[in-house]
Amino acid sequence: MTQSIQQKASLRSLKGKRIVVTAYDLEQSEHRGIAVYSKALIRSLKEAGAEVWLLTEFDFPMRGKGFRRLPKTMQTVLQSAQVLDSLVEGGESGPQMFWLEKKLGILSKLRTLLQLLEKFGEFIRRPRYYPARKISKIELKQLFDNPYLRHDRLDYLVNVEGILCARKIFFATQVASLLNKQRPVQIDLKGFDALLTSCPLNIQPLNVPIFVQTVHDLIPLEYAQTHDNLLGFSHRLQACLNSRRIFVSKSTTEKFQRRISNGSDLVPDRKLKSLKECKEKTLVQPPSLSFPQWISEDLSNISDLRPVSYLLREEKKKGLKPFKYLLFNSSVEARKNLLFLVKAYAESNVSLNGIRLCVTGKLKKDSYSKAVKEIVSHEPGILLTGYIDESTKQDLYLNAMALLSPSLVEGFGIPALDAACLGMQAIVSDCDSHREIQAMQDFEQYILAVNTLQSRDWASAMQAVAGVSCELMQEPAKERQRRISRFEKTSRTIKSKFESDLTELLL
Repeated sequence: MTQSIQQKASLRSLKGKRIVVTAYDLEQSEHRGIAVYSKALIRSLKEAGAEVWLLTEFDFPMRGKGFRRLPKTMQTVLQSAQVLDSLVEGGESGPQMFWLEKKLGILSKLRTLLQLLEKFGEFIRRPRYYPARKISKIELKQLFDNPYLRHDRLDYLVNVEGILCARKIFFATQVASLLNKQRPVQIDLKGFDALLTSCPLNIQPLNVPIFVQTVHDLIPLEYAQTHDNLLGFSHRLQACLNSRRIFVSKSTTEKFQRRISNGSDLVPDRKLKSLKECKEKTLVQPPSLSFPQWISEDLSNISDLRPVSYLLREEKKKGLKPFKYLLFNSSVEARKNLLFLVKAYAESNVSLNGIRLCVTGKLKKDSYSKAVKEIVSHEPGILLTGYIDESTKQDLYLNAMALLSPSLVEGFGIPALDAACLGMQAIVSDCDSHREIQAMQDFEQYILAVNTLQSRDWASAMQAVAGVSCELMQEPAKERQRRISRFEKTSRTIKSKFESDLTELLL
């Protein structure tokens, strides 16, 4: 038996296991780093033979006599539509504003006040324990010809057996993290074999033998300009001490061991297991891009995947031209260091050669985003795309001259990994997680780690990349084919290791 066959056999060792994965980051409006990890986790568990269930806090109980008198099957259809719509929209679907509220401002203010009162009531009534009988189940195979199962934002559901709905459970865990006693929210998962969180939660599963928490980073403790509550985040990290643990990088592993594990004796009112009893692994997650199966069936004869995004249409005068732009693919926040990057781009003068800077990510209503918008208004070479879907992201990566990632700190660095797997140049900050990626496989050939102390250094790196990359524009189809072929080969190795390590952690 060859090594590959043995490996495939080992990955099927989760067959028959029923595993619950939290959907916290899949519920957000933007699917960024942790959402990408969640999808990889779900896919890997499915390929390893497990039956995967998604735990969401979206739940819409049928209130009122009229709804309760409906047949159970119809109640299930109505509830499923509400839950799936919330996952699509990235937030609970609520009633639309009544037309009269738009006319009369006082009614709108009254509605806002009522919503605040409702939130306060939810805080008071928040559950501390979720019994199994109160957790609604949606079996996806029972949803005949459902339109939501064909929505691109829910593509991960193809690997999911069903959804567990525990109303406001993530809200309840966040509140529990703010309290001094740090008592976790309990949930009865009788009938399942494991619970995996996609990020640290102050939660305790009952009647389930295996509990695994994922730790992506300790950034809120290290960098003050984040939106996380510091006390709550600290308590959520401490909650991971009593579970098996997944770390997404060696850097995060070391930071957790130094700053959390070493202080475990200071955690109050919690009976901790011996740290040796809790398995932990550093798992490098697979890259985030995904190409159509027909493209990569024969790696020796890869087809060209021409850009279809409106951002790259030839007839659009202000659109991007293949291999004539630099790509920044991250959320817009202070630690991503976009203001620094914009300054370096202006200093590089590559815009004089028609090379643009494409910035993906949704601008927020904070001072940092306002500062970015102000600078961009004076730099016509910079394009702000806003949040983009997966198809557009795929086009942008395949046709970019290089990737830029000047983050001050990262838990891992998926954009850099995607670029290296494609074999495209990437200029990144010299944080530990980026250097870890640089040391993988042959990635050192493609990743240039530059410190972020001087914008001139980045400007020089952009000029160098622009000079070398001019030849890419001569044969764009050939370059896209090369990138796809390389991505399929390099990513398979990473995916295989991720799946085998994940399986070992769960056994």
